Amino acid sequence: MINKKHNYSLATFLFASFLFVLLSCSRDSDDLELATFPSTAEVFIDGFSAGLQYQSFGTSKVTAFEVDNQVKYKGSASMRFDIPNADDPAGGFAAGIFLTEDGRDLSSYTALTFWAKASQAASIDELGFGFTFDDDKFKTSVNNLKVSTAWIKYYIPIPDASKLNPERGLFYYVDTPDNELGYTFWVDEVKFETLNTVAYKTPQIFNGSDVTESAVNGATIPIDGLSASFNLPHGVDQSISLGSAYFEFNSSNTNVAIVDDSGIVTVLSEGSAVITAKLGEADATGSLTVTSAGDFVHAPTPMVNSDDVISIFSNAYTNVPVEYYNGYWAPFQTTLSADFEVDGDDVLNYTNFNFVGTQFTMPTVDASNMTHLHVDIYIPNEVNSSDQFAVSVIDLGPDAAFGDPDPSILSTYASPNPLVAQSWIGLDISLNGLSSKDKLAQIIFENLGSNLTSFYADNIYFYNEGGEMMDTEPTVAAPIPTSSQENVISIFSDAFTNIDGTNLNPDWGQATVVSEKEIEGNNTLVYTGLNYQGIELGSSQDVSEMDFLHLDYWTSNSSALNTFVISPGPIETGSTLQVPTSGWSSVDIPLGDFSPVNLADLIQMKFDGNGNIFLDNIYFYKEESAGNMPTQAAPTPTQDESNVISVYSDSYMNINGININPDWGQATQVSEVVIDGNTTMLYSGLNYQGLDLGGSQDLQEMEFLHLDIWSANSTSLNTFLISNGPVEKAYPIIVPTSGWSSIDIPLGDFTPVDLSDVFQMKFEGDGEVYLDNIYFYGTGGNGGGDMPTQAAPVPTQNEADVISVFSDSYQNIENTDLNPNWGQATQVSQLDIQGNNTLLYIGLNYQGITLGSPQDVSSKESFHVDIWTANSKLLNVSLISSGPAETAYSLSVPTNGWSSIDIQLSEFPGVDLGDIIQLKFDGDGDIYLDNLFFYGDSGGGGIEPSQAAPTPLQDAGEVTSIYSDAFIDIPGTDFNPNWGQATVVTEVEIDGNSTLLYSGLNYQGTMLSVPQDFSDRGFLHLDFWSVNSDMLSVFLISPGPNETAASLSVPTSGWRSIDIPLSAFSGVDLADVIQFKFEGNGDIYLDNIYFHGTSSNSGYTIDLPIDFETTGNGSNWTWSVFENDSNPPVEFVSNPDPSGINTSSTVAQITALQTGNPWVGCETMHGSDFTTFTLDESNAIVRIMVYKSVISDVGLKFALPSGEALPEIKVANTVVNQWEELTFDFSSRIGHPATIGQDQIVVFPDFDLNGRTSDNVIYFDNITFSGN
Repeated sequence: MINKKHNYSLATFLFASFLFVLLSCSRDSDDLELATFPSTAEVFIDGFSAGLQYQSFGTSKVTAFEVDNQVKYKGSASMRFDIPNADDPAGGFAAGIFLTEDGRDLSSYTALTFWAKASQAASIDELGFGFTFDDDKFKTSVNNLKVSTAWIKYYIPIPDASKLNPERGLFYYVDTPDNELGYTFWVDEVKFETLNTVAYKTPQIFNGSDVTESAVNGATIPIDGLSASFNLPHGVDQSISLGSAYFEFNSSNTNVAIVDDSGIVTVLSEGSAVITAKLGEADATGSLTVTSAGDFVHAPTPMVNSDDVISIFSNAYTNVPVEYYNGYWAPFQTTLSADFEVDGDDVLNYTNFNFVGTQFTMPTVDASNMTHLHVDIYIPNEVNSSDQFAVSVIDLGPDAAFGDPDPSILSTYASPNPLVAQSWIGLDISLNGLSSKDKLAQIIFENLGSNLTSFYADNIYFYNEGGEMMDTEPTVAAPIPTSSQENVISIFSDAFTNIDGTNLNPDWGQATVVSEKEIEGNNTLVYTGLNYQGIELGSSQDVSEMDFLHLDYWTSNSSALNTFVISPGPIETGSTLQVPTSGWSSVDIPLGDFSPVNLADLIQMKFDGNGNIFLDNIYFYKEESAGNMPTQAAPTPTQDESNVISVYSDSYMNINGININPDWGQATQVSEVVIDGNTTMLYSGLNYQGLDLGGSQDLQEMEFLHLDIWSANSTSLNTFLISNGPVEKAYPIIVPTSGWSSIDIPLGDFTPVDLSDVFQMKFEGDGEVYLDNIYFYGTGGNGGGDMPTQAAPVPTQNEADVISVFSDSYQNIENTDLNPNWGQATQVSQLDIQGNNTLLYIGLNYQGITLGSPQDVSSKESFHVDIWTANSKLLNVSLISSGPAETAYSLSVPTNGWSSIDIQLSEFPGVDLGDIIQLKFDGDGDIYLDNLFFYGDSGGGGIEPSQAAPTPLQDAGEVTSIYSDAFIDIPGTDFNPNWGQATVVTEVEIDGNSTLLYSGLNYQGTMLSVPQDFSDRGFLHLDFWSVNSDMLSVFLISPGPNETAASLSVPTSGWRSIDIPLSAFSGVDLADVIQFKFEGNGDIYLDNIYFHGTSSNSGYTIDLPIDFETTGNGSNWTWSVFENDSNPPVEFVSNPDPSGINTSSTVAQITALQTGNPWVGCETMHGSDFTTFTLDESNAIVRIMVYKSVISDVGLKFALPSGEALPEIKVANTVVNQWEELTFDFSSRIGHPATIGQDQIVVFPDFDLNGRTSDNVIYFDNITFSGN
C-alpha cells in the first residue's frame, strides 16, 4: 500500500515558523460579484505597508529579520537581514516571506524595485516575489544578486503582470553565509513601479539548453530552469527566474508526451517528442527532447517475507507512515519529484538530482531486528563510469531529536561501480555501521557524479537477512538438450563437454553474486541480485558455422534480462529475454541477431538486467541450412552523405530510433546477418513486414528511394511508403534476382503518399529476401541537421608555424594512428565535407590519437581544433606525454555550427610539451573534428578574434568601468580624441560583445569626461588580442601631464587578460586620472577596461617574513581552508620543536583530514592581508619551513585577484617530526601575465595523490621571498 506525500513548493523545505488557519462558509456563487483587490504599490517604506505579514522558514534563523531605525537609504527605517554563520545553532541560513492575507492587484506594474546594501561585498542567493508557502506558480526572482557596501537600486521585472491579480507574495528572500561566515544586508524603499524603461528580452526553459532525457511510458518530467532576460533602466541585462504559470507549453508529438500548465511532462508511448514553451508571444529558448524506450520495466518483485520487513515505499508491502519522500530542503537542494504510477505500481521519480531526503518521524522506525536496507534504483539516462550513488540512514539517538550529538548516521557508497543505465539496480546496505537503529528517521540519497541527473526508486524497505524468503528457486532441473555433441559448442551444460578454462565469474566490477547450485542432480548457474555479469570463454571461439545460441533460464522476480555475445573491440550485441518466467524457459536465438559481432572470434558473453536468475544449457549449435544466401555484401553506396536520409545501411548514419521489426501480426521472421563484413537484413518466410521510421520524415528534398535486394526463391515482392492517414502506395520489384539487384525508385512513383510526412515502410511478397542500403537521396538534400553541411573554416596560420595532426591545409605528422585500439566504444570514420577530409567520432566515450612520433611543441603557444556537434553534452581534449602524463581541457558543447578553438598550451600543466606522444578526446555524442594542430605566434594566424573576451568575474560594486558590456561605464568618455594619431578606431561586435579595435596603431588616447579618483582601487584590468603587434604599452595620465607606462606582452595567442597593480603607475596622481593612452603597433582588440579591487592595507611587504608571530605577519590574516571535508581552520600554536632550525615561538598548524582531498590547502583572502606583488628576480625564490609526520609533497602557488593562477610548484619534505626548510624556485615564470599583480598565497601542506591513511597534522612557518 502506497501513501505518498510531497511538498511541491520551495517553502516546504521546512515548516513555517507559525501557521495560519482560515475558516470560511460556503456561499452561492451566483450571488457574488467579482472581487477587487487593492493595488497598493508600497511593500516597505519606513515600515510594513497595510496588511503585510512576515513568515520565516522554520529551520532558518527566525530572528534574522528586523526593522532597522539606524541604517536606511532614505526616510526613517529599512529592512535589516542578519545572515548567520554556517554553524549558528539557531540556524545556518536566513529565509522569509512578506505576504498579505488577501493579495493585491499588481497588474498595472512592470517591476518590483528596491534599494540594497551590505556590510561587505556579497551575493544574496535569492530575492523576489510571487511566492508563498502554498503557491509558487508565479514565483519571480533574481538569483545570486551582487550587493556592495553602497546603496544601489535593483529591479525585478514582471514578465506578465496581467496574471498577478491577486498576488499574495509581495517579497521574499533566501540567503546563506558567504564562505561559511555571516554578514548583514539592508533593503529599503521596496515597492512595485510602472517603468517604461524595462525592455523585455528572451525567455528560457532549462536555462536555455536543449535537454535530452530518456524515459519510459508513464514517467513524468518537470520542466525547470524557467527564466527570462530583461534590459534594465541602467542598460544592464538582468536574468529573472520564473514560475511555470507564466509560460505556455507545447509538445511536438502529443502521442508520445504531453505537458500540463504546471510544466509537468507525462510520457505516453514509445518515440520522441520535443517540449517547447512561449512567454506571451515570445518563443522560449531551450527545449526538452524526451525519448521513451517504450513500456516501463518494473523493479524486481521483493522476495523477503513481509514478517521480516519494515517497508518505507513498496507496493509489495504495507508501508509505515512517511512524512515525505522529498523534503525540498532549502537552500541547497535542487532535486525535484515527478512520481508516476504504471499498472498499479507506484514509482518515485527524482529529477535534477543532487540530494533528496525521505523522512519518517511520526513515529520513528525501530529497526533493531533488521539487518539491511534495500532500495531498487533505475537510471534512465547515460552515466559516467565515475558516477556514484550514496545512501545515508539517520537514527535520532537517545533524545529522538535532530542535531548533535546524538544522531547516528550510516553513509555508504552503496552503488556498484560502475553504475548501469536503463536497468534496475538492487542495493542491499548493511545497517552494521549504525551505533543505534531503534529511532530511524531519514533516508538520504546523494549524487556523487556528473551525469547522474535523474533516477527512479522503488521497494525501499528494511529487512532481516535471516528471515523467511518466498519461493525463489526452481524445484526441477532444466530440460535435457537434444542436440548432438558434434553440432554443439557448449559453455555451461552437464549434457555436453564445455569449453575448457571458461571463467564464469570474471571481475568486471559487477554487483551480481555468482554461484552454482545442484538441482535434481544437475549443475545450475545462479545470478543473485543481477545488474550485469560476464563470462570469459577459455579461448576464442569460431561459431560462424553455428546457427543458434541456446539458453534455459528461470526467474520469479526479474523484470528485465538481456544476453550478449562479445568479440574483440569489444563489439557486443544483446538479445532481450522474456521475464519473469513460469517455470524453465528455453530459448534459441539466431546468431544473425547478434550482428555486428564477429562470430568467428567470440571471447565473452554477458547478461544484464535485474533480479535472481537461474541458468543452464548455454551453448551454440547448428542445424541443416534452410536455403541459399548471398556470399558477397551488397554494393557500397556512392551518394554523398549530405544528400542522404538513410533507413538501413552500414555506409551512412541511419535515422535514429528505427524499429526494423514492429509487431504488425506478420508471419515473417526478421534477423540480421553479417555478409562479407556487412550487416544485412533477412526476411525469412515473408508474407509482409513493416519498418517504423524513428519519427515522421520529410522527404520533399529527396528524389529517389534506393534498395539493394537479393532473393533466390521469391516470386512476388512489393515495397510501400506510408504517410499518416495511413496513405500508402506499392511499387513492384522484379524477383527472383540473379545476385544483388540495386534499385532506385523515383519518389514521384509513390503518389499520393505525403512525402513531407513519411513515417513507415512495408514489404509484401514471399520467400527469403535479403535487404541492404535502404535510403532516400537527392542532389541537394541534407541529413536533417545531424551533420555539418559546410567544411570547417580554412586555417590561416603559416605552415612554418604549425605542427599538424589532422588537416587538409597542412602536412600532417607521418604515421599517426587516428584510431588506436584502447578498448573504446567510439566508432571512428572520415568523411568528405565539401571536398574537405573530416574526422567523425560516433557514440564517443573516449578516443585516442597516437602520433607517428613524439613531438616537441614547447616552442608553440596554442593547440587549435575545429569541432561540430549537435548532440554532445560533454567533451574534453587531453594532451599526453610519456609516463603517461595527461591533462584535460573542457570544450563547450553542443556547438552552433563549426566552433574554432585555440587553447593556450599553458592550459595543460603537468604535461611535458617537449614530448607529446598522444591526444585523447572523451565525452559523449557524435563529434566532427578538423584542423587539429599546434602553432606559434609569428603573425600568420587569424586576423581577428572569433570569440568574445572573457566575461569579468568582479562584483559591479567593486569596479569603476571605462569600457565593458559587463558593467556600467563612466558616461561621456571620448574613445577617439583628436591627438593627431594615425590609429583608426572602430567598435566591432564579436560573439555578441562590443569590442574596441585599434587598426594601424601608433598611439591612441582615451579622454575621461571628468577626472576620476582611483586611489582606492588596486588594479587596472585589460583584455587584449593581437596577432601582429610586437610592441604595446598602456599609460595612465593625470594633470601636468604626468604619465607612466606599463608594458604589455604581444602578440597574443587568443585573448590575454591582465590585472596591472596601480602601484606600477608611479608618478601619476591616482586621485586625478584624466586620460588613457596606448602606444605600439599592429592591430589591437580591447575589451573590459576597468579599475577594481582595493589596495592591501595590512602593511605587509614582500621583503618581510610571514612568521605567524603576534607582532609579525600571518597570524592576524584571514586564512581559508579548502578541499578538507569539514575544513577545520588554520590554527596558530606553539612551536612543537623550538630546539631545531626553527626557534620561532608561534607557527601555523593545519590538519589534513583522511577524508579530505589530496590537494587540501589554505589561502589568504584576495585584496587584504597579503600584499600585491609581481614576480621578478628579487622575489622568485620562496622558502617555507615545515614540520610533518609523513613524507609528501608541499605545494605553493600565487593567484591574481581574478583567481587566475599558474599551477603550484611541489617539493617533498625529506624528514619527519623535525623542521625542514623547503625551497621553491619560481624564476622560470617571471614575465608570465599570470604573475603580474598577484595578491594571494596558496599553500598545499600534504599533497599526496596516494591518499592519507590517517589525519595528518602539519606545521609551517617562516615563508620568505628572495632573489637567486
